[in-house]
Amino acid sequence: MRFLHPWKSVCGEVLAGMLMCVVGWPALAASPTDGAKLASADSGFAFGLVKELAREQPAKNVFISPYSISTVLQMVCNGAAASTKQEMASVLGTSGLELETLNEACKELDQSIRSAESNVVLSIANAIWYRSGVELRPTFVSVNQDFFGAKMGALDFTDPRTAGLINAWADVNTHGRIKQIIAGRVPDDAQVILANAIYFKGSWERKFDPKATKERAFHLRDGRQPQVPMMQQSGEFQYQEGNGCQAVRLPYAGRRLEMCVLLPAADSSIEKLLAAVDGQVWQSQVRRQFSSRRGSLVLPRFKLEYGAELKQPLAALGMRLPFSRGADFSGMSTKPLYLSQVKHQSFVEVNEEGTEAAAVTRGIMRSLSVQRPTPPFEMIVDRPFLLVIEDNLANAILFIGVVFDPTSPS
Repeated sequence: MRFLHPWKSVCGEVLAGMLMCVVGWPALAASPTDGAKLASADSGFAFGLVKELAREQPAKNVFISPYSISTVLQMVCNGAAASTKQEMASVLGTSGLELETLNEACKELDQSIRSAESNVVLSIANAIWYRSGVELRPTFVSVNQDFFGAKMGALDFTDPRTAGLINAWADVNTHGRIKQIIAGRVPDDAQVILANAIYFKGSWERKFDPKATKERAFHLRDGRQPQVPMMQQSGEFQYQEGNGCQAVRLPYAGRRLEMCVLLPAADSSIEKLLAAVDGQVWQSQVRRQFSSRRGSLVLPRFKLEYGAELKQPLAALGMRLPFSRGADFSGMSTKPLYLSQVKHQSFVEVNEEGTEAAAVTRGIMRSLSVQRPTPPFEMIVDRPFLLVIEDNLANAILFIGVVFDPTSPS
C-alpha cells in the first residue's frame, strides 16, 4: 500500500447506528460530481473524527458511525446561519456545495444506500421531535422532511414518559441494539431533538468455518497477551500491502457492502497508520490499490460497546461556534439556540457469520440567551487494527473504528 502523503433479522452481519441531536433555547438535482464531492467530504469527516477520538482516548477501542453523525449534523446545518453554518460546513467538508445542492446529494446518497441490491438488510431513519409550543421555521421543517425523510412531531418534554418514547424509537430502529439514548428525563431546557438511526445486517459472502476458530494471543499495547478466539480462512482475497501496513477486504453477501481491515506492521502503529490516511488518500489511493491474491487471514472474533461525547473532538476539528453563545441557528427558529451535546453510542460484534453493530449519537442544543504473480500472503490480525465498513458502490463509510483490545467490552 503506497500513500502519497502523510428491520428484519437474517443470519450473519448486523450494523446499526444512530445519531441524536437535542436542540434547546438560550430543489435542484445533484450532479454525479456533487455526489462525488459529498462522498469525499464524508470520508474526510470519518477519518478526521476517528483520528481525534483515538488521540483523546489513547489505546481505547473506538467505533463510530460517521454516516449517522454527519447525517444529523447536516440536518442541524439546515437551521444554521452565517459563521455557524460556515464552521459546520468546513468540518463536514461540504463548504464547496450550495445547501440546496448538498441536501439533494444527501437525499440521493441515502436513497442509493437504502436501495442496495444484495442479500442484506439495510435501513435508515431520521426523526425530529420538538417541545410542545416550540415553533420551527417552515423551511427548516420542509427541508428535513423532503430531503432527509425526517419524522416530525411535538412532544411534552416535561412528561417523564417522553424519554421512553424516544428511547423506544431508538430501540426499534437499531433492532434492539441501542435501547436508551436518553437516561432519565429529557433535559429541562431541551427544545428540539434530532435523530438518525442506521441498521445493517447481512452475512459474509464467504463465511468463516467455526471449527477453524482457535485461541491465539493478541498483543496489547501494554505488553499483555490475552487469548482471543481467532477465526481463520484461506483463499482468494482482495488484498494489498506496503508502507508498513497490510489490508484486506471482506465482502458481505451481494458484494456491495464490505469490511476493510487495515493492520499496521509489527514495527508500526495505529497512530502512524491514521497519520498517513485521510479521506482523500482513502478515496483516491487505498480503495484503488486492492487486487486479487491468494493467502490466509486470521481475524479475532470480538464484541464491544462504545460511547463518547463528541463536543470536544468536533470543536478540535473546528466546529466551535455551534456549541457557544455566539451560535446562530436562526434558520431553525426565531429563538436563540446552541448545540450543547453530541453523544454517540455504538455496538459491534464480529464473528464467523459476519458482523453485528449498532450506533447512537445524541446532540443536545439548550437554552441560551498491474500485478505479477506473488506468493500467498499471511495476515494475522493479532495486534491493534483499523476497520472500515462501507457501501462500495456509493463510496459511503457507514462505520469506522480502531480495535486496541478485542477482549474489552468497551
